Amino acid sequence: MNHLMLSAFYDNVNKNVGPTLMWVFSILMAIELVYVMVKYLGTGDKK
Repeated sequence: MNHLMLSAFYDNVNKNVGPTLMWVFSILMAIELVYVMVKYLGTGDKK
């Protein structure tokens, strides 16, 4: 089972490098966007 998982992961990265990187960076960018919005827009002026 472990060999099957490693083989599937290798085939995915080896044959689909572009789409894999696109999805990884898109998800990371969405997480960063949500974090920045919560950090800067969620806090009001405390004066």
